[in-house]
Amino acid sequence: MISIIGLGPIGANVGARLVEKGHQVVGLDLDAARAAAWSAETGATSVSDFDDLPWASIDTVFVAVRVASQLEAAFTSIAERSAGRDLSIFVLTTLTSRDAIRILGDAPTEWRTFEAPLSGGPQGARAGTMSLFLAGPDFTPAEEKIAGDIAGRIFHTTSYGDPATLKLLNNTLGTYNALATSAMLQLAIDRGVPASQFLDVVSASSGQSWMSDNFDNFTYDLLFKDVRLLLEEVDILPTVHIDRSHEPDETIAAIAALRKQL
Repeated sequence: MISIIGLGPIGANVGARLVEKGHQVVGLDLDAARAAAWSAETGATSVSDFDDLPWASIDTVFVAVRVASQLEAAFTSIAERSAGRDLSIFVLTTLTSRDAIRILGDAPTEWRTFEAPLSGGPQGARAGTMSLFLAGPDFTPAEEKIAGDIAGRIFHTTSYGDPATLKLLNNTLGTYNALATSAMLQLAIDRGVPASQFLDVVSASSGQSWMSDNFDNFTYDLLFKDVRLLLEEVDILPTVHIDRSHEPDETIAAIAALRKQL
């Protein structure tokens, strides 16, 4: 049996996807109303207290809480109730790389612990098209099946912390794309071009990005949360500035140098 701990936008939709794929799933959220809503949607059991989970039947746990302190509290609650049993633990929570190394590295040795942040938004979680950034032990066949049921693509890495770095850099780039799309959209509106027409052109042209395709349907707070996490580690983000006096030669040279590394 699989337990989903945290029935927010990602956890709820991952859990619903697993139910749809035929897995036996029980959800947990400390918000009883949210737990009940998830049960009503999926037909699966949910609880709002760790003591109410059927621990003797659970072999896999997905943790989809919001911040590092909640993950640590969830790990403590799982350890206290699982009585030393072997468990596969998938941590969907996005962390800083430092927190990922510290928290997952200190997990009980009997657990098979995976750092597994996902990218693609709640709609991707529901459809099973998410990108999964993974670090942990080699998959068992059962773990590989579960991961394949929730992710469209899996990027394997070598160490805890690497998935966090990939996820935070990706989502911060996505934030740049969202901000740039917003600026160009406003400029189009100011010049009399309908917003919907501009986005239609972008979706079929060189300005296209995931953010432009999903401009009216992505979760702002989760995106900016990841930007803040990255800033905890890098202190400052690059600034992109273009004006009439901008000399493009340096930018062109920088792009050419990066392309050589691909």
